Amino acid sequence: MSNRATIIGTAGHIDHGKTNLIRALTGVDTDRLKEEKKRGISIELGFTSLTLPSGRTCGVVDVPGHERFIRNMLAGAGGIDLILLVIAADEGVMPQTREHLDIIQLLGVHQGVVALTKVDLVDEEWLELARSDIEDYLADTSLSGAKIVPVSSITGEGMDDLKAEVDRVLADLEMRRRGRFTRLPVDRIFTMEGFGTVVTGTLWGGPLAVGDSVEVEPRGLESRIRALQVHKDSVQEAVPGQRVAVCLHGVHKEQVNRGDWVVRGDTLQPVRKLDVRLQTIRDLHRPVENRMRIRFYLGATEVMGRILLLETEELGPGESGLAQIQLEAPTLAERGDLFVIRSFSPMYTLGGGPVLDVSETRRRRYREEDLGALRLAEEGTLDDRIHEVIRAQGGIGVVDSDLTQQIGQLPEEISEVTTELIESGRLIRVGRNRLIADEAYAGAGRAVEALILEHEKEHRLRFGPQKSELKSRLAKTVHGDVVETWIHEEVERERVFVRGDRVRRSGPGLKLTPPMKELRAKMLGGLESVGYSGPSQRAILTEHKAEKLAPEMLGLILSEGEAIKLPSEIIVHSRFVRELKNELRKFFSKNSEMKIADLKEQIGVSRKQGVPLLEYADQQQWTQRNGDVRVAGPRLMEEETT
Repeated sequence: MSNRATIIGTAGHIDHGKTNLIRALTGVDTDRLKEEKKRGISIELGFTSLTLPSGRTCGVVDVPGHERFIRNMLAGAGGIDLILLVIAADEGVMPQTREHLDIIQLLGVHQGVVALTKVDLVDEEWLELARSDIEDYLADTSLSGAKIVPVSSITGEGMDDLKAEVDRVLADLEMRRRGRFTRLPVDRIFTMEGFGTVVTGTLWGGPLAVGDSVEVEPRGLESRIRALQVHKDSVQEAVPGQRVAVCLHGVHKEQVNRGDWVVRGDTLQPVRKLDVRLQTIRDLHRPVENRMRIRFYLGATEVMGRILLLETEELGPGESGLAQIQLEAPTLAERGDLFVIRSFSPMYTLGGGPVLDVSETRRRRYREEDLGALRLAEEGTLDDRIHEVIRAQGGIGVVDSDLTQQIGQLPEEISEVTTELIESGRLIRVGRNRLIADEAYAGAGRAVEALILEHEKEHRLRFGPQKSELKSRLAKTVHGDVVETWIHEEVERERVFVRGDRVRRSGPGLKLTPPMKELRAKMLGGLESVGYSGPSQRAILTEHKAEKLAPEMLGLILSEGEAIKLPSEIIVHSRFVRELKNELRKFFSKNSEMKIADLKEQIGVSRKQGVPLLEYADQQQWTQRNGDVRVAGPRLMEEETT
């Protein structure tokens, strides 16, 4: 048997003696509320511990039997490992016996012992009849074959036999793992004088230790563990399966509710959509219909929501189907969690099952892509599940840290598999932390290439589109990191060429036709003829308005550095800009300051021409402005690289 701590839980109809039985077994009255003692029924969950003949100590959860308190029963049932089904000999199987057992089966508890209580009230013939009826009822349930132990909480009859049978079953019990992540479903909150707010629950994953930083979800409250108790004993660390009381630092009682979760780390995030396999109970009152409003239970959580049936219009008694539960408030869940749903009003149990996916993907009914993805999530291998989750995101891909919640595995488990998938070529890493499936990467590359070629066709005199333009146009379907990685790889293969921020596919340079070369020569000749008093861009385009390619040709001349646009929108031939730099060097080799009048004398320009020239020189750091004068800039003496 595993060393993991174990929890025994009661189940059964109201007034069948669950609380009295626990008192007889443990010496503890789990009814702590005045109203419970006054009315003689359990309303809230009760907790204690039981030491068995082997010396093993188990936690005990005593749940209410009244149908009005099924919500409270569910809050404690999620952490149960072994069920103690309590059936009174004088009444036999009753409605809440059936509903409790339905719930226990939906939550994956398949081992238990039947305590046939109140045997002091019946004779032997009635006792045998009750035993026979119970065996018949259990024959089609997960407790088929469970031992039925006659007991009396009044006389003490059968108590030793019951403890021995529980001990025997626990010895062979294979513990069910309740998830991979550290989390505690909160089923009780109170204030302890001198300590502060204390929350209790059955630890699903762990461990938790004093001093750990934790969060209360879905509220996002940050806290730290001040103290821990297990079975009223202070401990430094609690392990999965234990009933734990956690003292939270800096959290007020009013800030926490039953159904919240205490978690360690940020690997799980609250969600409102859960993909599930829904199994209805055999004694279903009415079919579960698509879009039916329901009550959703997970751990100690109760949330309203609707059920979206993905492959049928309704589910009848004992039927199963894929579905998405859409909640009205967020909760915490991971793949593999077992849930229960009940009708909104009147309240009765409908069914439950495992959570398959918590990625919050919007599912569509009857769509084979969604159904296939969920079947893979349900039955596929870990590597296939990871690949499918990433493939489904197409050219956007997935940040590897987000896989933890979507896949429902620990980060180290996912990292090992993704490394293998990358090595095999099924996944591509782009940027620092994004993963994309191989076929999606190829498709994204084709989309980028098509845009580049489209741009080259429409703008024959531009080197190519800017990377930023490609990323912007593809933003809805291809992530920018994917675009960047694809371009980098294609450049290395010499199939794509880059100039600055522009990208070209057809070749490393533009190929000009004779008419294009003629237009280029005209424009450059005109600029060279006017020297420093170059025309504006508008004037140039007006002069060549008969040429359709004039705007693009001017753009090409500017992009290739054959002409320069000054701050005043004046365009000058690059030869004069180079001359300007040389003249500035000559001037500052003999002078420390330059006025606009000095520039006029140096190169023969007017004040109107000189102002934009010096502003351009300031931009290039050939000069620096100091009031009304310029001094030599840090880059004046640098040699041109082209």
